[in-house]
Amino acid sequence: MNLNIFASHKSFLILSVAAFFISCQLKAQDSTSQSVQDIKMSDDEPYTPYSLWMTVSEMSRVPQSYLLDFSTKPKWSYVMGIELESMLDTYLRYGDQNIMNYLQMYIDTIISPEGEIRGYKLNDYNLDNIRTGHFLARMYQLHPEVKTLAAIHTLMRQLEEQPRTDGDSVYWHKAIYSYQVWLDGIFMGLPFRVLAASMFLDPDSAMTVYDDAVYQVSETFHRTLDSATGLNRHAWDETRQMFWADPVTGLSRHCWGRAQGWYTMALVELLDALPNDYPGRSKVLDLLRLTLDSVLRWQDVESGLWFQVMDSPNRDGNYLEATCSSMFAYSLLKSCRLGYVDKSFGDAGHRAYDGIITHFIRHDPNNLISLTHCCSVAGLGPGISPKVLKAAPDVKENRRRDGSFEYYLSEPLRDNDAKGLGPFIWASLEMERLNMSGHAAMMPSTPR
Repeated sequence: MNLNIFASHKSFLILSVAAFFISCQLKAQDSTSQSVQDIKMSDDEPYTPYSLWMTVSEMSRVPQSYLLDFSTKPKWSYVMGIELESMLDTYLRYGDQNIMNYLQMYIDTIISPEGEIRGYKLNDYNLDNIRTGHFLARMYQLHPEVKTLAAIHTLMRQLEEQPRTDGDSVYWHKAIYSYQVWLDGIFMGLPFRVLAASMFLDPDSAMTVYDDAVYQVSETFHRTLDSATGLNRHAWDETRQMFWADPVTGLSRHCWGRAQGWYTMALVELLDALPNDYPGRSKVLDLLRLTLDSVLRWQDVESGLWFQVMDSPNRDGNYLEATCSSMFAYSLLKSCRLGYVDKSFGDAGHRAYDGIITHFIRHDPNNLISLTHCCSVAGLGPGISPKVLKAAPDVKENRRRDGSFEYYLSEPLRDNDAKGLGPFIWASLEMERLNMSGHAAMMPSTPR
């Protein structure tokens, strides 16, 4: 595929984008004044909506958007894409050119005028590197630029070439994780692929992408499903040779909360991108309902939240974790609003959101807020086998990441991890759509 596939659609797209951008600008002008600072209630009080309050807090903490996620230099990373896309949705809801400038700063810093992505290597076949393409595609809808289109094309090409498992034909998570299917990777790759197909491909080619995405998300569900809990294990190794994998099933040992959250949000985003008349939507809806039903069974009754090791809530040392809880709150609230599930799921999302505000939101000096209790990172391996070494000769084994209960608890916690901030902002926007958050409910009673 080359850039010519986009040419026939470009004129139509630019006209559509222009109309969409004008409507967003009018909406922004109706809902807010020109400066983020003007949206504050007073010098002594915080912003009314939590989505905007957290967005402004992050912009204050990290004035350069390309240094989000505790970076010391500009980098292309899925975590930036997730947080920036949630800020984009805040902009679309409340306006303010300062937010848009912050978003554009990342694109202008990371993508060259020729469309080259700083630090990106296609041959790593890293699905994580695809995710920020979802943010690019949505920014392109507002501001079509040649460099952005070229970067999107590069990411689409990676997915065309992405290696797959031999038996099920599902994407490898990365070259260093060859023959492995991770829940994380479903969120990182498939929503972008479907969105880009809907924007740039002819109907027949787009339909092929839709069918493949529904197939992959379904195969992943069934391959990773733990029938005893109804939850999905973090990952599956087709070779059954990785040190973290069960030698019979190939499954990792536990359901990690954030991995389950990635998969759940992927289902929601696929439904966002798939056409309403596409026949395969019903399969994704069925998966979403099954997944959310299982997620609810593991919601902590007292707090409304979820545990780091989701399938072992009563084991000593386990803790309530902010990133997965934000992901589930967002998915429940949005799924209810869109009619995918009934009101009981929305009520559960509301309880989860209240739990996040109570347990995880801290009121900091200068009227900023923070999201606390975020697991910084977790993964599996890499491990070494002849097949892995063939795919990634320079891979270095990491046996500490063995998927055990103890391992998931050993990874450090930190505040304001982008993997939690993005879903928290999205969950806040859902609450604000429902007008469930009055000013009194939005401000912690005492700084935490």
